[in-house]
Amino acid sequence: MIDGDINEFLEKLRYGDEFTFLYRGKKYFLDVAENENGKLTIYLWTLVPPADDYTVILVGDEHNYPLEEFLAAKIWDGKTFMEVESEIQWVDD
Repeated sequence: MIDGDINEFLEKLRYGDEFTFLYRGKKYFLDVAENENGKLTIYLWTLVPPADDYTVILVGDEHNYPLEEFLAAKIWDGKTFMEVESEIQWVDD
């Protein structure tokens, strides 16, 4: 991970932090929150270029964010997050 530590990123994600990061010219925002049904949810959307809706929504349960599902999802050009993490730049806004 560029400009950040992958272990710190995953630890913060596990506890519900939000992130802004770049991947292959696109800027993403990753938010973890409780949805309207009380389920812990990961929301990912593209900031640049702007998207009209979420890119990905993954729903966990009342006790756990769907972290493993996020890490296993092939949403990065057909690859998982861990397969492309060396290309991801963690940025603060």
